[in-house]
Amino acid sequence: MLRADAGRRKLLAFVLLALFLLYWIPFSNAFPGWVPLQFSSYRIFQATTIAMWAIVALGLNLLTGYNGQISLGHGAFVAVGGYTSAILMFDHGWPFWATIPIAGLVTGAVGFLVGVPALRLTGPYLAIATLALALSTPQILQKYDGLTHGSQGINVHSPTPPGGLDGILNETQYLYFLALLVAVIMTIIAWNIVRSRVGRAFVAIRDSEIAAQAMGISVPRFKTMAFAISAFFAGICGGVYVQVIGFVSPRSFDVLQSINYLTTIVVGGLGSILGSILGAAVFVLVPEVNTLLEQLHLPAADQAPDVLYGASLILVMIFMPYGFAGFIRRLGRLQPPLMAQTVSDFFGQLGLRVRTIRSNPEGRGSDGEKRDDSS
Repeated sequence: MLRADAGRRKLLAFVLLALFLLYWIPFSNAFPGWVPLQFSSYRIFQATTIAMWAIVALGLNLLTGYNGQISLGHGAFVAVGGYTSAILMFDHGWPFWATIPIAGLVTGAVGFLVGVPALRLTGPYLAIATLALALSTPQILQKYDGLTHGSQGINVHSPTPPGGLDGILNETQYLYFLALLVAVIMTIIAWNIVRSRVGRAFVAIRDSEIAAQAMGISVPRFKTMAFAISAFFAGICGGVYVQVIGFVSPRSFDVLQSINYLTTIVVGGLGSILGSILGAAVFVLVPEVNTLLEQLHLPAADQAPDVLYGASLILVMIFMPYGFAGFIRRLGRLQPPLMAQTVSDFFGQLGLRVRTIRSNPEGRGSDGEKRDDSS
């Protein structure tokens, strides 16, 4: 009972933190009030983008961070979800809210089909295979133009606020709350998966497939399940993406996007739900530094996004090998009294060493013999 209560408190705290990140971080001049109703459309779109990236990052982290399978093809899964939602809305007249879960289910089925042959591949071989999936998806979408409308893409009407919210929210604000709601729901789903028997099986397989088999875990079953669940999250993101952007085409899902998804969870923290959200926020907000550099009239401001992006990856790998989430966890484990005592002991020993050197600069012992500190 106590463990269940503690788990509920942690889940509540995590959801509140996720809401804080998605709600406050993108707004640099935050002040009391209903922030999304008071800031520009650009800032609101940033928050919406963070929510969408967090959804696909959650699924990819379940696959890579918790199950140990590297994927460089999640852009293809997002494309499947986006096209599923767009085709249902444009060609069949489905309401937008019904297309989002269908996009997730269809993409999850595609992920299952991809996960079956992926059982024979591990490590870099699996990464190259999924990279090939990301490279080929835009070409496939262009070829079957009878279904996907080819390179012209599909235009859909973004949802508008319902009658009860008309005049209170504009379209951009309404889409923000839609993406935020979906992101919160998917975060809760990911949290429960990680804490369930399925999540523990994922971690066991990641740590050692042989040990997992010895404990009676069906490795092929759970590895395929991880692919399907991760693709489901990506499909949900694709369905929300179509509603926010209002357009989908093969050029919307290039291979760089798949690489960026993997980079997001690495920067945020592998094997961490919180890291998925932090990584999405960092990735979306990095270009904001370019605006600051332009205001300072620095000569490298035009190239700043790429430079800062690469530099941030290097710095994270060096100083935060477990990502931002791991860094926050380590800070939380530190005990202030113990830290203060350690710092005091360090400087105390340093002062004693300095006084000893000053009193005996030649390093002579009590017998007058000169001693070598290296000994």
